[in-house]
Amino acid sequence: MKRRFGRTILSLVAFALTASAVPPPASGLRVGAARIDITPPLDELLAPFTSVADRVYLRAVVIESGGKRAVLVIADVPTISAPVSADIVARIAAEAKVPRTQIVLGTTHTHNVMRVDPNTVGIILPGSPKFVEQVTEAAVKAVRQATAQLQPARAGTGRGRTHLVGNRNIWSPAHGRYISGVDRTGTEPIDERLGVVKFEAMDGKPIAYLLNYAIEPVIAMAMKSEVSGDVPGAASRIIEERSDGAVALFTIGAAGVPLYRAEDTPEPRRRGHAVELMQTYGSVLAEEALAVAGEMETSPDGVSIGGAARPLICPGKATTPFNLPDRCAYAPDSKLPMCDFKERDADPVTLNMGVVRIGDLAIVQADANVAPAVGAKLQRMTPVSNTWIVALTFGPMRFVVDDAAYAHNTYEATATTAKKGCAEAGFLRRTLELLSATGA
Repeated sequence: MKRRFGRTILSLVAFALTASAVPPPASGLRVGAARIDITPPLDELLAPFTSVADRVYLRAVVIESGGKRAVLVIADVPTISAPVSADIVARIAAEAKVPRTQIVLGTTHTHNVMRVDPNTVGIILPGSPKFVEQVTEAAVKAVRQATAQLQPARAGTGRGRTHLVGNRNIWSPAHGRYISGVDRTGTEPIDERLGVVKFEAMDGKPIAYLLNYAIEPVIAMAMKSEVSGDVPGAASRIIEERSDGAVALFTIGAAGVPLYRAEDTPEPRRRGHAVELMQTYGSVLAEEALAVAGEMETSPDGVSIGGAARPLICPGKATTPFNLPDRCAYAPDSKLPMCDFKERDADPVTLNMGVVRIGDLAIVQADANVAPAVGAKLQRMTPVSNTWIVALTFGPMRFVVDDAAYAHNTYEATATTAKKGCAEAGFLRRTLELLSATGA
């Protein structure tokens, strides 16, 4: 589906309702991009990591039009802790002279890199103070380079489709409930659309691509000791190699899981299968993105840039155990405790969310993973045809879950820290408010 990058506004998430002007640019649109290698040195890797399967990067795009700027920064990391994220955003704002509401700082959610967190102990993966310094410096450097490379540009938006993901919740007749797996029935909601934005120089040479796809990057988990950018990293690298130095930012939508998993492959072939799957997934996504971009109509017209943000606060809860095959009994002969889910009250939990708009694209950001069912409802409600959900980090709410999932105790329903009745309605309502505040 081809869309013209017109004078309507594109929503990118940030965290305020303010906007500030920068020195007036040349007429029309200007764009700059940069990529910085953030692969940790081998002697700074923390367990379980001992080697590097493929390099990981931080990528930045600066967009300027009508005296305003928007900045997008995406890192090949699993998550960035809230204090570190706030510090990086403040540094980017000062470097690019842009309000924080017009800055997007996100991750590709790869599970095969250390967390950007000074706490060495955390959920599944270790954090690293040295890695925090490395990523922070890279973010500022990438934005500085992208700003220095601002040039007159043309832009376009488009949409493709790839059949690579399924919902992670499946109904098990044997167990009489939902269990965690890969839905192949097509009855559970999933978003197979691939959002694409292309920025090109006036001579047609690509400057940058933005991608948005609803995939949880867990293929490389079969290579537990190796650093990897997983599927997003592979897709970005392929596009960059095919595009003569353009920068490709991959953002994660309301994610499902890959249809095929290397974890199901017996050793010793498991690692080889993981590499094959990553390359295959990355190639399909890259080819689809380049095909969509090749048919795209682009325009040098200026675009409106703006941002709005407001947190959502929900009553809190904690559920035990999580509905995962390694947490409770999925089979009669299991040695694990039965999946007897218990919920207790907890402190209120905050979801940071916002919208940044650039042209005819709306990117809705939240510091939690948005369940596919909630994403599907937003797509039906949004007044902006090109609306992307971008999960920034794995924040305190963890998951934005549809109300219907709570009764079924799906994995997301047991893992979310928000009580039923708040997150779904609040997320949808707040998103529409923010879209309205930015002009939709």
